[in-house]
Amino acid sequence: MNALKKYIVTFSLFLLIFAQTFSVYLNDVSQDGVTVTWFTEEPSNSYLIVYDGSNESIFSEQEVTLHRFRVSGLQPGMSYAYTVKSEKEGKVIYRKGGILTTAPLNGTPFSFAAYGDSRSNKSVHLEVAQAIADENVPLVIHTGDIVYGDDLIEEWISFFEVAEVLSDCVFYSAIGNHESEALNYTRFFAFPGNKRYYSFWYGDVFFVCLNTNEAFDKYSQQHAWLLTQLEEAKEKNPAFVIVYFHHPPYSYGTHGDHIYLKQHLVPVFENYKVDLVLNGHDHGYQRIERNGVTYIVTAGGGAPLYEIGSGDGLTASAKAHHYMLFNYTLDGLFVYAKTATGLILDSFYISRRD
Repeated sequence: MNALKKYIVTFSLFLLIFAQTFSVYLNDVSQDGVTVTWFTEEPSNSYLIVYDGSNESIFSEQEVTLHRFRVSGLQPGMSYAYTVKSEKEGKVIYRKGGILTTAPLNGTPFSFAAYGDSRSNKSVHLEVAQAIADENVPLVIHTGDIVYGDDLIEEWISFFEVAEVLSDCVFYSAIGNHESEALNYTRFFAFPGNKRYYSFWYGDVFFVCLNTNEAFDKYSQQHAWLLTQLEEAKEKNPAFVIVYFHHPPYSYGTHGDHIYLKQHLVPVFENYKVDLVLNGHDHGYQRIERNGVTYIVTAGGGAPLYEIGSGDGLTASAKAHHYMLFNYTLDGLFVYAKTATGLILDSFYISRRD
């Protein structure tokens, strides 16, 4: 870890005191680093070591309850064991080990998972999360409605208890309507950019996360940002462009279509030939094909399931708790909708862009 650069970000506790310690989790991965975060009930110091042969460590003596380090200088596509620890007055408050994996180089196959609407049923969420963990994917995307309410600390406690099984995965999420203003969301998660909407590369694939809780019309800052991101990505010739956000433009579930999304975002997706759009909100699974774009509603992470009707472009659907598995093979993307018991609800293949 000779070239390791270390950045420390620390926070004081907010809103309420947590009743327990939360497991470590990973956000904002790049080819040379990742952000590591954990919580402790008591304010305590922060210690992290990444085992890459150098025996270097990162330490902050500042006593906080939310502990966060940005680690860089690592090698692309490599997995590293690491340990975090917090102490107070010589007493170990928290210690945890894990594996972190940096983003792959271009021209490298990889797998990732996606799911959404994990709120309201911890036991089902745990079943889905454990099934994702068993896939051994390095990257997990959540399509929003992580919790029932952003200001409900007990809901966040429940989420992070379940998310411990995903602690070796890098986690990204969109803001759902139940996260609302997302005050705790933006403090908990170290996503890139302004955290509310952002983009990142993972190998050959370009991901864009939007926030449909705030303005996205053609006069908005978010819309202008989206156009810039897609234009710049086009110059780098991605294998796939995947956009994810909470509210679906098209849906045959209880909530139905969202007219403003169809008016302001769908033309952008079609113009820039976005390959996949991942959404949540209408609890269940749907695959809808419209004008060359594949829309997936993956909202089966634990919330109560909705009935799904039929209609134009609806290729597959299921009233089922589930997750999505994506296998990128350089030539294309194999996609599966799976239940926690391994039942495949749907599968399809998308060829790589020309």
